Amino acid sequence: MTGILDKFHVEHSAYGAKVLARTNQLTGECVDDSDVDAAIQMLKDDLDACGREMKRLLVVNRRGSLFEGWPAPRDGLEA
Repeated sequence: MTGILDKFHVEHSAYGAKVLARTNQLTGECVDDSDVDAAIQMLKDDLDACGREMKRLLVVNRRGSLFEGWPAPRDGLEA
């Protein structure tokens, strides 16, 4: 499962959640200090959103089965 949050992907699998950059260039061309501050703040906000999404997906993992009818893991064993 993958979700896109602006310039980042949040990937979710049986191995956990991770964040990947969608592009090598994360900001536009900045010509003054306020451009730099705005660009970096947007990246920070996006990373915060990625962190919230990762934590939400980890809660889903801990809860058990993702789909109705699938058995939830028991006694530390994978379903």
